[in-house]
Amino acid sequence: MINIFTKGVAPPTYSRSAGCRSFGGVISKGVAPPTYSRSARCRSFGGVISKGVAPPTHSRSARCRSFGGVISNVCRKNKVSEGISKNVRMKGCNKKRIFKIGGLLMFFLLFIYSAGGAATSQKRWDAVTHDKTNFPLIGKHRTVSCGECHLKGVMQGTPTDCEACHWYRKQDDPYRLQLGIHCEDCHTPVDWKILKPNSWDHEQESGLRLGGIHQTLDCYQCHRERVFYGQGRDCIDCHREDYERAAAPNHVLGQFQTDCRLCHNMVTWEGTRFDHLTFPLNGMHAAAACSDCHQNNQYWGISTECVSCHLVEYNNTVSPNHIQAGYPTDCEICHGNNAITWYGATVDHNRFWPLKGAHIGLDCNRCHFRGYRISSDCVTCHLDDYNNTRDPNHVEAGFHTDCEYCHLVESTTWTQVIFGHQFPIFSGDHQHLSCTDCHRTANFFEFTCIDCHEHSQNEMDNKHKDVGGYVYNSQACYSCHPTGQS
Repeated sequence: MINIFTKGVAPPTYSRSAGCRSFGGVISKGVAPPTYSRSARCRSFGGVISKGVAPPTHSRSARCRSFGGVISNVCRKNKVSEGISKNVRMKGCNKKRIFKIGGLLMFFLLFIYSAGGAATSQKRWDAVTHDKTNFPLIGKHRTVSCGECHLKGVMQGTPTDCEACHWYRKQDDPYRLQLGIHCEDCHTPVDWKILKPNSWDHEQESGLRLGGIHQTLDCYQCHRERVFYGQGRDCIDCHREDYERAAAPNHVLGQFQTDCRLCHNMVTWEGTRFDHLTFPLNGMHAAAACSDCHQNNQYWGISTECVSCHLVEYNNTVSPNHIQAGYPTDCEICHGNNAITWYGATVDHNRFWPLKGAHIGLDCNRCHFRGYRISSDCVTCHLDDYNNTRDPNHVEAGFHTDCEYCHLVESTTWTQVIFGHQFPIFSGDHQHLSCTDCHRTANFFEFTCIDCHEHSQNEMDNKHKDVGGYVYNSQACYSCHPTGQS
């Protein structure tokens, strides 16, 4: 081959004219454009075949252009011919890749557009717009997603009955229709636990009234295994574990009743109460812990006598010393049953001897200086007063030692006396007489009638000569004339 190109000459171009072919600016008719044989042994160019000649390559050098298999030295050094063949192949591959990437990109954009459109369409439906349909959203229905009711995106024909969703679809009734098949008979869309008024009455339906905390419990907490029939109604049927676990006090050892309501309210286990009928709890007893009296979990057979619990306090008391004073061991006599402290004891003296008159307000020791087990006879305290009285002399007069015979029990002084004189001395001729006019001796049980009257014995004998058993003496006079009348 002849190198017809020199440095700086453009590569050959090919005219598609039917009458000529152009080559390197030289036009000759009938000359075909260069072709390239892929034979391993030869290369063809312009119809002239030469073995071992490489096909034309195009150097991108700014200094030369090669064509026709003749490559300048500079081009050989840069191995441009090899690069040109690779570029040709790479351009074809790149086009295919571009088409593939473009297709994927278009698919992705279409997907985003479609999803965005669906989201935009979904946003147009909310609880407010749904209220305009024949099924307004109420309560918890306003917060559920559309797919919860509209299965698989199907809007038309969605059932509106509660049980259609909550049983036939979801079967979320834990009691499996044992309590009924129509949710709306009792429930509202606001909350399963908020029932319609008067829709369900446990007492009416089961005969057992729910009180206190039982009203807030879920059904299964009592109806375990979802069983609603044949349930026991006694406290112990549900609370046996609580009963057996209770340790303060131990209910089992204490043989407590299994009816929890005897001690507990229906709100909490704490704050128990017990109708202590056998021993009313008043004062400090109301605040005492059960174990203070019921030691070692003994709740039955406990004595109600004060000393059974308070013997130590009784023996240790020194002001006053209860043992020396002989106080009774019934604390309630002095301390009452409402006391909140041992101090400030008061005694209902009426239980033993009513305090009246001058006895009211006296210090206890005035009478109980020898102890508290004393006689209620007046002379027990007032013997000195009796012996020392001179007007009249009680001893000489033989007065009775029961002061109440003459002295009023309500009296505040000894001078306030009253005497039940059977013979009238407060009216008639005797009302101005002194005691000594009739009672001439110190013995006031002795009296005289004949010494103070001008009743001579002869005169009295004549007047009583027809009276059987007549005797002229004062006792006989009084026996027949107790009121002083003839």
